[in-house]
Formats: sequence, structure tokens, C-alpha cells
Amino acid sequence: MAFEPIQSLVRAAAERFATRVAIECPQGDLTYGELEARSDQVAADLRAAGAGPSCIVPVLADDRRELVAALLGVLKIGGVFVPLDLSAPALRLRSMLATTAAEWMVVGAGVRERAGQLADEALPAARRLEVDLSLPAVGGKPDEDYVPHGDDAAYIFFTSGSTGEPKAIVGRLKSLDHYITWERDLLGTDSGWRVSQLASPAFDAMLRDVFVPLVSGGTVCVPPAGITLDGAALTRWIDEQRIELVHCVPSVFRGIAAAVASDPTTGLAALRCVATAGEPLSPADAALWFDRFDGRVPLLNLYGPSETTMTKTFHFVTRQDTTRASVPVGKAMDGARVVVLDGRGKPCPEGIIGEVYIRTPYLSLGYYQQPDATLRAFVPNPLGSDPDDIVYRTGDYGRTLPDGSLEFAGRRDNQVKIGGVRVELGEVESVLRSHPAVREAAVVVADAGGELPYLCAFVELEREIEPDEVRGHLAPRLADSVIPQVFVPVEAMPRTISGKIDRRALPAPVLTQARSAREYVAPSTSTQEALTRIWAELLPVEKIGIRHEFFEVGGHSLLVMRLLSRITEEFGVEVRLQEFIGAPTIEALADRVETAILADSAEFDDLLESVADLDEEEAERLLAQGEGN
Repeated sequence: MAFEPIQSLVRAAAERFATRVAIECPQGDLTYGELEARSDQVAADLRAAGAGPSCIVPVLADDRRELVAALLGVLKIGGVFVPLDLSAPALRLRSMLATTAAEWMVVGAGVRERAGQLADEALPAARRLEVDLSLPAVGGKPDEDYVPHGDDAAYIFFTSGSTGEPKAIVGRLKSLDHYITWERDLLGTDSGWRVSQLASPAFDAMLRDVFVPLVSGGTVCVPPAGITLDGAALTRWIDEQRIELVHCVPSVFRGIAAAVASDPTTGLAALRCVATAGEPLSPADAALWFDRFDGRVPLLNLYGPSETTMTKTFHFVTRQDTTRASVPVGKAMDGARVVVLDGRGKPCPEGIIGEVYIRTPYLSLGYYQQPDATLRAFVPNPLGSDPDDIVYRTGDYGRTLPDGSLEFAGRRDNQVKIGGVRVELGEVESVLRSHPAVREAAVVVADAGGELPYLCAFVELEREIEPDEVRGHLAPRLADSVIPQVFVPVEAMPRTISGKIDRRALPAPVLTQARSAREYVAPSTSTQEALTRIWAELLPVEKIGIRHEFFEVGGHSLLVMRLLSRITEEFGVEVRLQEFIGAPTIEALADRVETAILADSAEFDDLLESVADLDEEEAERLLAQGEGN
């Protein structure tokens, strides 16, 4: 594929469609001709301020017309744009700005005061240039001495690292060009397409929202603020605005799928495709989509880390995928290869889970000013001997399906061990979401204060339900060792700017509080008191009531057998595992223990009566035999 920089592709579209609306947003519209003029103005102003090739230029703007004009203007001088989202926490914004150490920044007129305050704190020496659409564009085109090269740095996006500190990923110009033209050709976008712009400015998915339509002569359509996570409102907007292509994360798609399933009047007549990426796509959500549209609106599942430039595999979802445990992420796009390797760096056989590696000339340039992190993630190809053949080690698990497609199997850092059993949290979340009352779920590992850790599920609910109902839904679908022991309802999941669940912002479950939701009922018999003492010795809970369920208060499969063994030692009777699982409370257990004791007593009484009927010699023989047993 011949390299042609994005800014040139947009300029070519502007020459063809000068009067067509390029960007449509709540603040107003901007035609292609106006977009070119505004971006030329930004480029000329930057050049006049001393900026040039390779200069890093943060961009702060809420109005997408200002934002896109600034991004194109930075590209036109060979600079590196860094789009930030002013809705992010101020401390994080200051940290990211300071990391760039930029000498120039571009600010939208609509946010000049907020942006100015941040700049004063993080980059006080930086020259601030403004995009003000209320003023006429008076600058000419920038000097034409910059010749773009494919390996030039084009942008920086910050992504949350495993340590919680943002990592700055440096994107390559030819990689951006490759992805945008690939998707344009795959979907056949043209000058008639209206494409939603849902992603935050600070999320690299914004690039496909913006540039797929702009290189085609289409229109970037921005919804009103605040409706992206409101499935019903977003769906109405997509329908009313006749949007033809939607890019979104699966958690946003979940709201759209639920809205169209519940409202038959929402036809989405203009919609031609929904492309999801960034999280696993739920088969249950895909099933809602197929039930409503039966394949009329294709659902495209994309996969690939930001380090490999947006996505590198794709899969058009089928009806058959809705019955799988997970929806495949598909095969590699042209210009990429995906392999699954074991811990020794050898290819995994079909169906065997390993780590996903991506080989492509369209990788990013690594992490800004983090050479050690770059070397750990961008490694020599384990399947070759050329040290310059670099691949990206994703940290994701996956496996190859019989048709050669890739199935995502979770993050290396999202798999945990509970009692020695490896648990993929995403699998538990997927099964939770398949319950009709559960709108969203996030499962985390909680500390049990020195005891074995346990799983806690945070759930957004459509209606109020008891934990027993959820547990009953999970029991036939998951091993008991991976069923969450605590269920915490939340009004709404905390979200990152990309729309993903922000796990770090979830409240920390408090063991003695989260597990004691049932009303406390004290033991009232000696058997209940003895069982309460045994439970307290095994479980990390201070106050156990006779109606608290074993699995709600810290119990798990490894402790069940210890509990039943202790009961046999204490009472001299056996309680079968299935009997206990059916009603795992002290109250029910005490009834079973007392019933078993009475049964043994009755049997012994029967034995004594039978012995009384025997002569003395025969009775002594039977009793001696019993003692021997």
C-alpha cells in the first residue's frame, strides 16, 4: 500500500467536496473548505511561533471543529499532536502535560480559561495558540519545506499502565495512514457516509471516528454531551441523525443493543455497520442485535492494542457467534500477522491458550521517554533470528480457532488465582451479564485479611434481586470456586474516558460489611452455637448469623470439605456434600446434624433392644464386633 499522509488525503477530499459539511456538532457545522482553511491557519501560526517537524504540541479543545482543525494543522508542519480531554482529573492532565515538556500548545477558544489554568501549572513557558472559529481565518498556508515520511511520529496518546501511571504511546504517520485507508476500503465508506464521533479526544479510537469519514468525503457527527453512556438516548440520536457507521466500545454497544431490543420503533434505517473494539464483545449483546436485525446491520469486532496502531484483527460477527462462550476477534488485517506463543516462545497448537504477539510494520514507535518499558513490550521475533524483526508482546491471552481466527482469552494481568485455580475475571463477568436483571458487571479480587482472597462482583441492576438468584444463575455455568462470594449493587459503574469500566475507581469491598447484608440471627441451640464456633474458626468474619450463607461470608470449595470434616469430628455424624450445598447455612446444617444424631440414637436403641432379647453370650459377641468396627 503506497504511503500518503492523512493530511494529504483530507486535503484531497476538501478539494473535491469544499462545500460539504465535514464536521457536524452541537456547536455548529464546519465545511471541508473551512476545515482546510482553519487547519492551514493553525499550521501557519505554529510555524510563525517557531514550531516545526517533530515538535510535540498538546491540543485542548472540546469543540470537535476546533480539535480536528488543530490536529490537521499540527500534522501539516510535521508536528506530533497530543489530544487531551478536559473532563479528565486535573492532576492527571497536569501530569500528562508535564510529561510532554512541550514548548507549544493549541487551545480551543471555548476552553481558553480552563486550558490556560492547566498550562500555567504544568507548562508555564509554552506558547499558546488559539483556534477561534468566531474570527476569520487570515493566515496563509504554511511553508512547504516539510516532506512527510512514513516513520515520522504523528501523535501521542496516554494509556493507563499496569502501575496506574499513564504511559505515552507515540504513533507513526504511516501506521495511521495504513489503518484509516484499510477500514475505508473494507467498509466502502464514501462521500455519503455519516460517521459517529463518540470517543474521547484522549482515546486513540477517536482517530478512526474522525479520519475514516474525512478521507472519504463523509461527515463526522458528534452527539450532544452526556448521551454516550445513555443507551436509549444515544440510539435515538443515531436513528434521528441517520448515522451510517458507529465506532464504540462494547459497553457502549450494550446500551444500544438493549435499546433496540426494547423499542421496536427504533429502526436505525440508515445504519450500515457498528464496529466495536477495546473490550470483549458479549455474545448475549450480539444475540440481541441479531434477534432485531438478523444480519441487516453488520457487527464488526476489532482487536488490537494502541501500541500496534488501533486494531490489527477483525471479524464480522455471525449468528453462530452468539452461542459461543466469547465472540472471536478474527484474523489479521493485511499488513499484520498474529501468533499465539507458549511460555517458551513456541507456537501454541490450535485451541491451546497462549500469549498473543503481533508482527507488523505498522507498530507504534513505543513509549515516549520510557526506553525500558519499550524494550519489554517491543521484542525481537521469538520465531526468527533477526534482532531487527520486532514484534509487540500484547500481554493478552488468546487461542487459534479451527478456521484460523483468534479468540481473545483475557489479559495476563486480569487473570488471578483463587485457591490455586486460575480465574479469568472476564469470563465471570460475561456470565453475570447474561442474567436478565444484570445490566453491567465488574469482578475484582478482594483481600480477605490474611485468609484466601475471594471474588467480589459489582453489578448494575435492571431490577432489585437477591444474591441467591444471581448465584443460582451462575452455579450451572461456572465452577463453584469462581462464583463471586460477594455481590455489591452500584448505581453506575465508574468509567474511563474511553467508556471502559474503571476498576481502580470501584469501591473497596469491606469484608465484614459486604458479606453481612443478611439480617443477623443469633444461634439459639447448643448445636447452632457449636457450628457457629466452627464457622468462625474457618471464615474471616467476626459475627456470623445462623442464616448467613457459607459462600456469602467467605466460604469456598476448599473450605467446604474442612467444614464437613470438623462436623464429623465434633458431632460424630456425617453430612453429605450435596445436602450442605443445597442449604449452606448454620440453621439448616444444625437441623441435619441433629437429625443424623437422632437417627444414630434410634439405631443404637434398636440395637440395645435386640441385644436384650439375646442370651448373654451372643450379646457380648455382637457388642465386641461393634467395638471392633
